[in-house]
Amino acid sequence: MLLEVVDIAKTFVLKQGWPVPKLVEVRALDGVSFGVDHAEALGVVGESGCGKSTAARVALRLIEADRGRVTFDGRDVLGARPAELRALRRRMQIVFQDPASALDPRQRVGAALMEPLAVHGVAKGEEARKRALAILDEVGLPKTAFDRFPHEFSGGQRQRIGIARALALEPDVIFADEPVSALDVSVQAQILKLLDDLKQRRRLAFVFVSHDLGVVRHFCERTVVMYLGRIIESGPTGEIFDAPKHPYTRVLREASPAPDPTVAKAKVAIEGEPPSPVAPPPGCHFHPRCPLATDICRRDAPALRDIAPARRVACHHAL
Repeated sequence: MLLEVVDIAKTFVLKQGWPVPKLVEVRALDGVSFGVDHAEALGVVGESGCGKSTAARVALRLIEADRGRVTFDGRDVLGARPAELRALRRRMQIVFQDPASALDPRQRVGAALMEPLAVHGVAKGEEARKRALAILDEVGLPKTAFDRFPHEFSGGQRQRIGIARALALEPDVIFADEPVSALDVSVQAQILKLLDDLKQRRRLAFVFVSHDLGVVRHFCERTVVMYLGRIIESGPTGEIFDAPKHPYTRVLREASPAPDPTVAKAKVAIEGEPPSPVAPPPGCHFHPRCPLATDICRRDAPALRDIAPARRVACHHAL
């Protein structure tokens, strides 16, 4: 396994209330584990606020974990010293959701691509320029993009620049945090094809964070489903979406728009709003909205258990 994340947890302390605010704890992650291998794409799906992006940032150590273990190619990420962490980050990169805010508006594209090469001592001067131009060509941008500013490009082109910057240091794994959610559907298809080509050509691993199940199904071999800071189902992507075992996964699937309007969908009833991470419900976090909930669901949190080869689910009633 190239990247392995084991039992990571993260709690944020926030101020809440007025006029006298009080400190409250928000448990963003509660024992999350996953892994990804070379040339494999792992999808991480769930509602907004479920902890998908936080899990990615903790795995990259952009946010410090409260507990847990992250190993990359056998090396401890969370315990790495600054020099070792810098070396590891050459091999672990991220593509952010909003390319406009991820790029410095005052920095030309060429400078943005050459900067990480200089910081990590990979290349400088003309050699760095040649590498930057080659990467621009690889992501489908003209050489003239080198001397232009981010605002001169469309949203899809800016995301290609973000991908180019992530590729500059020749990483082994890329965390893609909602990389196509802000783009038009036709542009989404182009970016996904680019990412898929890069995965095959460079044998890149991807941790693909998304709320779009159609995109995940197209791009990812395996998927984990998160709900309120916990993984509640995992397995091969096709099996997850064709035969979901957790009630929440079934709800997600039915809520996903169908490209074929003639295909009838079975409706799964769900009531209520997602509970607050400030005061999560006891037992199974999904039980207040689950049509299958019983007393054991309200009392005991289900463990993520094996129910079939490569299939795991955290539900007392899953078969």
